[in-house]
Amino acid sequence: MVADEDVVPGEPMAAPYSAGSEAPLTLAPQGAVDTHHHIFLSEFPGSDGKPVRIEATVDDYRAFKKRLGISRSVVVAPSSYGTDNACLVAALDQLGTDAARGIALVDPNVIDAELDALGRRGVRGMRVYFGKNRVPTVDELQALAARAADRNWVLQFVGNREREVFVAWADVLARLPCTIVIDHFGWAPQPGGVRSATADVIRRLMDTGRGFAKLSGLYLSSREGGPAYSDVDELAIDLVHHAPEQTLWGSDWPHAISLPYLPDGALLFDKLALWAPDPAVRRQILVTNPERLFWAD
Repeated sequence: MVADEDVVPGEPMAAPYSAGSEAPLTLAPQGAVDTHHHIFLSEFPGSDGKPVRIEATVDDYRAFKKRLGISRSVVVAPSSYGTDNACLVAALDQLGTDAARGIALVDPNVIDAELDALGRRGVRGMRVYFGKNRVPTVDELQALAARAADRNWVLQFVGNREREVFVAWADVLARLPCTIVIDHFGWAPQPGGVRSATADVIRRLMDTGRGFAKLSGLYLSSREGGPAYSDVDELAIDLVHHAPEQTLWGSDWPHAISLPYLPDGALLFDKLALWAPDPAVRRQILVTNPERLFWAD
């Protein structure tokens, strides 16, 4: 049984970029981590030199986190800023490394000095897109993975809405020497979902002990849509059952891809209780797993 002091209730309150105001029905374990959210600050121009289309500040996210009862988070660099991680670093400086770690978006040929500087500010991984920006070659990816392994960092991969790109990269990913994280259910297409080739790749990567599946961004592949995104439930339950020790959860706040429709953050968090009804498993997903990936030092 989980003691009262081991859980944190959320608070009824409005939070930017989230529908509703009720707290989740699900209590968060102490130290719970949201492993996927973004910060957008207008003071940092986008990669096209223009202002980013939304402003989602650290204080905005703190309100969202308080509503859910989440303790810590991983700030993920969005594609909007390209390989300029100034906004990410500013967010980490405000949040502090006890409360937050970061995932940077870098050029495959990034120099070690830049990686070292990012590491000192709380970055613990690099993000690779397979659907946009400059997709690395196999050799570049292997070199980047070796540098991630040297730092005990993760490589975090983003798929493609239009096609199942992880199928083509499966053998390469399985041989990488570092820990890898597959964002947003790998964009596994619906209605195939749990029976898709992408889901099979994710399960095989989890079986290596170095691959993690991130339960985040339901709206990216859901055909049913909100507020429940129920067509993604089967895949989420399958991944949790397959390897709970290789599973993470993320809010994807401020849900930029879903705009103008706003998901209810409390409902998104409550989905985890459906996918992982055992509180001990939820603790593993929300606390134990992210701690060993992002707070090992």
